[in-house]
Amino acid sequence: MGEVNLNKVEKTLKEIPFPSRFAIEVNADCNLNCSMCHHDQMVRPKGRMPYPLWQKCADEVAKEAPKTQVWFSFCGEPLLEPDLLIKMLDYGNKVGLQSLNINTNGVLLTEEVANNLLNAGVARIVIGLDGFSKKAYEAARCGGDRDLVYANVEYLLKRRNEMKVPPEVNVQFIEMECNKGEIKVFTEYWLKRGATVKARNMLSWGGRFDTPQGKLDRDRIPCPWAMTMMHVFWDGRVPRCPGDTEGDEGVGNVWDESVKTLWQKLGKYRNMHLAHDYDALPERCHDCDDWKVGVADRIRIEDGKKTVATA
Repeated sequence: MGEVNLNKVEKTLKEIPFPSRFAIEVNADCNLNCSMCHHDQMVRPKGRMPYPLWQKCADEVAKEAPKTQVWFSFCGEPLLEPDLLIKMLDYGNKVGLQSLNINTNGVLLTEEVANNLLNAGVARIVIGLDGFSKKAYEAARCGGDRDLVYANVEYLLKRRNEMKVPPEVNVQFIEMECNKGEIKVFTEYWLKRGATVKARNMLSWGGRFDTPQGKLDRDRIPCPWAMTMMHVFWDGRVPRCPGDTEGDEGVGNVWDESVKTLWQKLGKYRNMHLAHDYDALPERCHDCDDWKVGVADRIRIEDGKKTVATA
């Protein structure tokens, strides 16, 4: 990706009555120990989301804003709970949610799981790869097997095309030190196989790493993540944003209050962003550069031509 047009991004950011993206933590465990992830330092308890809690969330989102992008992802790998995930997807479809999406590392995307997902009414499946060569992939996705995951994704694409079902399959490439120079070959490889490439500039991962974007000479804009997304931990707690991985600055629990009420409570942070009162934000926000890369390029082949959409 090139430099993000932050002026253009800022024009899209405003107060909204309900989150446009709603992320559910199916479970808080993971089968990898990725180099950029805090997971091995997680202090809060790990567990799986009770199905009734998902039903409560799904019912309200379907009633308030059925077009909301619902994402089954956060700090854990959803395919560690494949049966629960399919059950959750089935219920989401039943109550009228129109955009059910999965974010996975792909290691557990077996043929059986792939077939079940393709039959589950999913809008988009994003697989985090972050490398083309075995060396780059396994430096980022510690504990993963590059060739196994690539074979899993290729099977998913092949079966999707055979079944003529709609899920858009995104292969994600986030620029890191270990994969510099690989985006071109990565993109060419996956476009030939019918995937959409989701490319994002280097993240600071909540301020943990320095990035080239950190050197940009411009005023800060409201954070796109904070302005559009709401997350729910497996136990129902709502953190401030994806950078609040322990929930230290959370606003409550969806067991006790409605999604809409908790979104309104998060509004105190959004108001700080919109007022450009960034000094009032929690301390970790002061070092986080991820507001600069809150959008990604989606590269795909449409009508025989390569297109790039930034969103």
